[in-house]
Amino acid sequence: MAKKITIRVNRPDGSFLKEWSNAKFIGFTKQLNAGLGSCMIELGEQMDYSGNDLSLNNEVQVLISDKDTIGEDDRQKLIYSGYISSYVPWIDGKREGIYVYLLGYYTKLSQDIWKNGTTTTFDYNSIGATDIGTVVKSVMDRYIAEITDGRLGYTEETIKITSTTTTFKFELLTYREAIDTLKNMALAGWFWYVDELGLVYFKSKPTTATHEFVLGKHFNKVRVERSIEKVKNIVYFYNDTPDPKLLKKYSDVSSIADYGERAVKVVNSRVQTADADKIADGFIDDYKVPHIKVIAEILDNNEDTNFGYDIESINPGDTCTFFGFDESLADIFKENMLITKVDYQLDKVTITIEPLEAGIIKRAEAISERVDALEREGVPGTYST
Repeated sequence: MAKKITIRVNRPDGSFLKEWSNAKFIGFTKQLNAGLGSCMIELGEQMDYSGNDLSLNNEVQVLISDKDTIGEDDRQKLIYSGYISSYVPWIDGKREGIYVYLLGYYTKLSQDIWKNGTTTTFDYNSIGATDIGTVVKSVMDRYIAEITDGRLGYTEETIKITSTTTTFKFELLTYREAIDTLKNMALAGWFWYVDELGLVYFKSKPTTATHEFVLGKHFNKVRVERSIEKVKNIVYFYNDTPDPKLLKKYSDVSSIADYGERAVKVVNSRVQTADADKIADGFIDDYKVPHIKVIAEILDNNEDTNFGYDIESINPGDTCTFFGFDESLADIFKENMLITKVDYQLDKVTITIEPLEAGIIKRAEAISERVDALEREGVPGTYST
């Protein structure tokens, strides 16, 4: 059967406005430690169109139906929900239209500061060490209470207990910065993700493969990237709030012997020594060996029951196993590989498999610049190990 796509527009409160029947869906990306990213829709209206369905911040939902869908709404499956962040009317000779750009709701976690009424600071030292999963729930509780039309939520099943505690201090942090920091304190393999329903997940990597992909049946295109660029085997962690101030070095001797000294500087005044240990040790565990990235193109099975895959079932945070490769590639194509990114199009998805991108490495350059710009007065002259 042909894959059918439906695009619905709602007001920011979720009430229905209109169905876009003259729109072309391009595709979108969904990523771990984030959610549904930017999505572009080409609206087949004249350049001067001014309907209220095009209002900024309106919600747009993309649903599909094909032979695999088993959704509750007339066999339709929601694959994207986001809000209109911008639109661009255009004209090119006799052709005209409007490009509409959407963002996933996870981006709203970065648009305000954690607060409880007028309070923007809270120190978990005041109540004692608390499980990281419990703290993530408290972050989302404040988001839900404080943000109008935030459209995010969670259940006891989506945010898990980590069995690792923290004495974290909230201090003028966005909700996303808080969640990123808490993730970095959790054990290796933990991540967060916001799905198309607006559910926030905070969980660990599945222990068994969610998907099994066969070369020649589900995919034909795959590439592997090996790189030393992201290897980091030394962390200098600086915290200027304890007395005395903390400057501590963490390292991995074996990685240094293999790849040389590759250091990163981190400054964080909101964590105590025990939490600094968790962040730095977990970071080095993830980045002490060369980076291996696998990118594979998985084809949709809607047109051929003997070929392709149910691509709508593939999400970041799932794991997968590849079959059909020579045993010599066993060090790359392992049994339970974590999917960190999915680029979705109607007839295929491109999945990226790589080590979890800790927030600390994504902001390594920015962090180093901040440290370099800091007043050096008062920084300890020696570090501890």
